[in-house]
Amino acid sequence: MSLNVKIVTPFEIKWEGEADYLAFRSTEGGMGILPQRAPLITKLAVELVKIQTTEGKTLLFAVHGGYLLNTRTETIIVADAVERPEDIDIHRAEEKISRAREILKVEKDTKEKARINAKLQRHMLRIRVFKENVRGGGTK
Repeated sequence: MSLNVKIVTPFEIKWEGEADYLAFRSTEGGMGILPQRAPLITKLAVELVKIQTTEGKTLLFAVHGGYLLNTRTETIIVADAVERPEDIDIHRAEEKISRAREILKVEKDTKEKARINAKLQRHMLRIRVFKENVRGGGTK
């Protein structure tokens, strides 16, 4: 028995396949899904999603929020943006982190600071997913 997993954005199906395990972080904390888990709907945090496929591969995705719906046989992740490690330009992400930190030092507006902090979090996630994949945390 396995999970049918689908990760979708408004523009494409980012990944679809069979999995033995799915790990993610909701706004309530870290969670994992095995086949036949009780149904679940949850809001996702900006965080890494890790999938253990039925072929024994580990896939990593940078998921920038969204929602997860799980039935006993299917799991669907819907997010505005999802990136695989090979989609990530680590040098650009590092530059964006430096720039965001510089802006935060001088920014006074609370709303603007929150917006920049959210961007900073997304860029830091990109780097984490890229590096974890390079260290062998994920395979294609």
